[in-house]
Amino acid sequence: MRIRTLLLYFIFSSVVIHGYSNPIVLTDTTERFDWDKGYCNIYINSLQSKSFSQIKELSNEGKFKPTKTDAPRLQSFNKEMWARVDVEYTGKKPKEFLIELYDCHIDLYDLYVLVGDSVCLHTVGGDSFPFDHRKIKHKNYLHEIRFQPNTAYTIFVRIQSKQSVSVFGSIRTYADVVYYSDKEYMLLSIFYGFLLLMSLYCIIISVVTLQKTYLYFAVNILSVALYSLSNDGLGYQYIWYDHVVLNEFVQSFSIALFSVTSLLYAASFLKLPFFSKNYCRTVWILLTLRIALYVFGFIFYGPLLYMYQIDILILIFIFFIAVYSFSKNYLPARFFIIAYTLLFVGFTIHILMVLGYINNTLFAVYALNFGTIFQLFIFSFALADQVRIVISENRVSQFKLISQLKENDLLKDKLTKELEDKVRERTKELEFKNQQLDAFVYKASHDIKGPLKSIIGLARLGILDIDDLEAREYFHHIEKSSTRLDTLVADLLQVSKINNNVIQQTQIDFQEIIEEVQFSLNNIVDFETFKIEINVTQDRDFYSDRNMVYSIFQNLIENAFTYRDREKGNSFIKIRIEIDKQKTVFEFVDNGIGINKDLKDKVFDMFYRASDISGGSGLGLYLVKMAVNKIGGRINVESKMKKGTTFTIVI
Repeated sequence: MRIRTLLLYFIFSSVVIHGYSNPIVLTDTTERFDWDKGYCNIYINSLQSKSFSQIKELSNEGKFKPTKTDAPRLQSFNKEMWARVDVEYTGKKPKEFLIELYDCHIDLYDLYVLVGDSVCLHTVGGDSFPFDHRKIKHKNYLHEIRFQPNTAYTIFVRIQSKQSVSVFGSIRTYADVVYYSDKEYMLLSIFYGFLLLMSLYCIIISVVTLQKTYLYFAVNILSVALYSLSNDGLGYQYIWYDHVVLNEFVQSFSIALFSVTSLLYAASFLKLPFFSKNYCRTVWILLTLRIALYVFGFIFYGPLLYMYQIDILILIFIFFIAVYSFSKNYLPARFFIIAYTLLFVGFTIHILMVLGYINNTLFAVYALNFGTIFQLFIFSFALADQVRIVISENRVSQFKLISQLKENDLLKDKLTKELEDKVRERTKELEFKNQQLDAFVYKASHDIKGPLKSIIGLARLGILDIDDLEAREYFHHIEKSSTRLDTLVADLLQVSKINNNVIQQTQIDFQEIIEEVQFSLNNIVDFETFKIEINVTQDRDFYSDRNMVYSIFQNLIENAFTYRDREKGNSFIKIRIEIDKQKTVFEFVDNGIGINKDLKDKVFDMFYRASDISGGSGLGLYLVKMAVNKIGGRINVESKMKKGTTFTIVI
């Protein structure tokens, strides 16, 4: 007992003399003891400039200083930090403990455990070693130590890293490690599962709706997950365990990705291009600057990768534009402001801890996780609120559209009625004028026909009775002109008859009609040399107006004869008649001079003549078109010069 008292007095005296912190006192019942402020002394030195023996001498000289925070941080990539922790185990039996270092971003550390001046344990580790290098497969750095009863120990830890890291650690039993690890791993698995489900949900919504907003948010969530995996060590343990180089870049990359996607998501969700072009340009400037900073740090100057102050500024800017959008009466921004406030607080607390401005508390370590969870919870309301507002606006728009359509329908009905009345009135006027015109044409033609016949008869008598050859020539001209005028008058009478004709359905005998046409044309010079072939295929009787059918056949046959090719010795027209249950087809094929393709569409016009050969009135094909329309058919013409013409009528 006296020896133990003297030993404790010696330790206490040395601590007072050198200004060191209190020793950690472990007993048989101790499960865990953190070496936070008051139990840890540190010394910062140039990178690997002193040996361990020199460090011990500096420690004995009182160069190690008590920590001012619970988790002293090393901020410089070209320096190393030494930490000294004094431990006294007062238990009655030897006991197994684990020395734990919490910061997963330590690139390299040396752990020394001394009894007096003798080293009883020396081990190295860090994220520059493959994960399998660890004896205990845990996300934190764990090392076994067996403490003997009533023994004082000194623990030295040397750390170095390119990132800001902490020397915060603890001494705990196996049981305590298992207990807290089970809870921590379970909670982290729930956290990552929630992030994964939320990101997948947003990706699906983005694919379905084709809106980039949800895609930006999904990538933003994944960037938080990636950062958390890097920060808590699970990514190194389970994902990139064989790729130690990723430990150097994953954290900085995920933070940069988080800032970039936050800017994109905020600009898209808050409809920033609609509210302010200037702020939209600012977003793109910040986005470009953040990407350039990361690329430059990645290629040229590594410390730039860890300048997270710019990310805090970006979040402040996002919060500002959210307030601005809300001030412009964009209602979904209210939930956005709440959500990003929670995320901003969590992110800022965590980054301030990483930068060494605040202590390593449990809340600070997982502040970003807490902020992300609350953010996602609030954002679920924000997305639902946005959908609700869009639906409400769509309903208002639909109501306005329906009202406008009803007004348009009423206006359309009113205009339609007015137009119908005007058309009806104009139609009556046109019908009346057409009737008057037809009556005039019919009466005039009828009245002219009698005198014309007399003139033609007298001209023919003059040709027979007068011997004067010159006078006889004049009578020939009178007869020719009078005959042409008589033909025109006959055609005009035919037009009038077709217009005023009432369709009378009778059974048609095509052979009889063609014979009548031939008989009526036999008095024309050379008509007897013109060959007419007819081919009738008839599955049923054909009923139509006989006068209209006669006019069609008479005019098409006469037209084929008139425009025959006189250089050919065998001029003909082939008539094919095909009647089935669905339709009736008349086809008239001749081998005449043909019609120029540029004139084909004009041949059915009134008084139009495609050639001067006939000297006719130009009403023949016009009469055909009128008759075809009258019996409900349609006519088409195909022709090739010097080959012939085909008229096809379908009824």
